[in-house]
This record gives sequence, C-alpha cells and structure tokens, in this order.
Amino acid sequence: MTKLGDLFDQGLLGEMIREGYVRVQQHPMLPLSIFNYTVEAQYGRAWNAVTTTCRGLIVDSDTGEIVARPFGKFFNYGDPTAGDLDLRTPVIASDKADGSLGILYPVPGGWAVATRGSFTSDQARHATALFNERYAGRWVPPEGVTVLFEIVYPANRIVLDYGELDDLVLLGAIDTDTGVTANALLTADWPGPRVQVFPYASLAEALAAAPRPNSEGLVVRFLHNDQRVKIKQADYLQLHKVLTTCSARRLWEFLAVNACPAPADANRQWYATQLHLDPADAERIRTIGPDWLSTVLDGVPDEFFQWVHARLTELTGAVESLRAEITATCEQMRVQTGGDRKAFAALARPHKHFGAIFRLADGQSIDTYLWRTTCPEHELPFMTLSEDAS
Repeated sequence: MTKLGDLFDQGLLGEMIREGYVRVQQHPMLPLSIFNYTVEAQYGRAWNAVTTTCRGLIVDSDTGEIVARPFGKFFNYGDPTAGDLDLRTPVIASDKADGSLGILYPVPGGWAVATRGSFTSDQARHATALFNERYAGRWVPPEGVTVLFEIVYPANRIVLDYGELDDLVLLGAIDTDTGVTANALLTADWPGPRVQVFPYASLAEALAAAPRPNSEGLVVRFLHNDQRVKIKQADYLQLHKVLTTCSARRLWEFLAVNACPAPADANRQWYATQLHLDPADAERIRTIGPDWLSTVLDGVPDEFFQWVHARLTELTGAVESLRAEITATCEQMRVQTGGDRKAFAALARPHKHFGAIFRLADGQSIDTYLWRTTCPEHELPFMTLSEDAS
C-alpha cells in the first residue's frame, strides 16, 4: 500500500504544517489522521505537491498508509496555476455540485464519511448517518478506491438551491494507491444520485456551453493526464462574491452613501471627509443607484435575505436613535438657555456630540455625522470560506 512518505517530501509537509498551510485532525476514536490545506493556503496561494494533495487525505496514524485519497486540488479555468490547457484534447465534463466534499473511508465493521477537513463536522456526521441508514446494506464500495460524494442537504446550502434534496451525490472514485481517477464502471452500481455528465468532447466545447439555471458550472477532466479544471458560471461567481463579501460594514456603506448625497459642488474627497469612505467605493455605490438592495438580494438564499434585513434594521435604528438623542439634547439646551446663543454654546461645548448639536441648532443637517458615528466595526461577512466546502 502507498504510504504518506511516497506522496511528497516529508520535510515540506512539516514546513506546510508549521506555516499553517496544512492542518491535521486526528480521529476521535481511531488511529486515523486527515490532512487538509487551509484557508491560509488559499489566500496565500501556497500551492505545491503537499498542499494540492492534502485535500482531505486520510492516513493511518500508526503505519502511515493511505486510507482514503480524494481528488487533488484543482483550479478554475483562467487561473495561472492551472497551467496551459489544450482546448481540443478529449475531456469528460460533469456538473460542478455545490455542497461539501464527502470522502468515504473504512472503519471497523463498516464505513464513514469525512469532509475535506474533518471527521466530525456537521456535514461528516450527517453524511455518515445517511450512508449507513440508506446505502450500507444495499451497496458495497469497490476495493482499492476512494469513493467521493457531494454532501447535499437543506441545512448545508452553500449558494445553489437544491430544494429538499438530502443525499450523497456520487462524484466518482480515485485509485487510493495511485491517485488516478478510477474506472467509472467500478461505481456503476451506486444506487443513489450522481453528478450529471455532459456530452462536451473538449474544453472548447465546455467553455462554449450555455449557462444553466441554478448551476455552479462544470468540472472538466482531461483524459490524457487526468487533470481537472473548474469552469464556473458568471452568475454563480457573482452570487458567491455577494455572500462572501457582504458584512454589516459593507451594508452601512450603501446606506450611508444613499442617505448622504454629496452637494453638487463637492469635490471627489467629500465622502472621504464626511463619511471616511474611499472615494472610489462611494462612486461605485452611487453608480448602482438607490435601488441597490434589490441588486444585492437578487437570487440569494432566504437566510441571507433575513440576515441582510436584520442588519439594515440595526444600522438604521442606530442612526435614528442617535438622531433622537441629539435632537432631544439640543432642544433641552435651548430651553435651559432661553435662546441665549453664548450660553447655549457654553452649555453644548463639553458634550460629546457638541458639533452635531451646534449644526442642529443652526438648522443644518447632521446626517453625515450620524452615519459616520454609527459606522460598525469590521466583522466577518455573512459567509466565509470553509475548509469543508467542496
């Protein structure tokens, strides 16, 4: 059997673990370890023989033998890391499912499913229970290969909406010793769903394919060298970008720019001065226009829709609460000072909102102050990159 030391230089593996580019998780009950590249490796583009192979690689902790070997890391079409690709050479093109990668591995008396980074993630537990309840008595995995699934169920929605589908969608199998794609005939008797295969004979044909509704894109495998490449649809990429970049701070930017239009004679730095916003960002928001929310929410999951509206309520509520506080304070000071401007100024100056109080007393707008003051701290977006996503 192939061992961990046969796959790549062990010194490089140790370095990648120390640098935080590969994480190793131990099985809670069995002598098994799972090796997976991290989000840091993705952001840092730290791709090498170790990080591209450690994509849910399961190893016997005692012997070093490879127990399960998923697909190696593969890249999007157009990514320089994918290298030069022949548009005409024969390929197999299949649907790019949008769930979590499920890695079938043997355990005493049966089988379990891990995700790319964990034996015990919610998705791994769900998939293991599903496999054992629905398929364990009906199907025997072929020997010598690692069977791979897409874990799809409503609570594990990433971007696409699969409705009530709760299943293990067969992606294929990998020869555990060699890492080469196994013959599809070995899993032909799988009784559950499998990814759709399309009749595109070359990368050129796959690239020319029309976009499909509610689809992420395609996975294209070159038959001559077993390399895979992803082709992601533009609408999926846009929706994924929305989900992974939208935070309360980003929503505040849209609200603030639309609530505080720059004067006609203002220069380009007005938003930087008044709202502490990058002028280029402010200009992009202005270009989208006041109907920005419908653009942001187009096609998003219900959970995101609800999250956005909750954040918007918080943000606008904070502004109106501060407006009411400053307005009440200003009015109280007016009453106390009986209209004496000098006395009013002396009373207002020590107050933390004295600038806004003066502006309000002079009949000027305090909108930019309100929005600038209630700007939220930076936070994680609605959705972050997961080490268990496929």
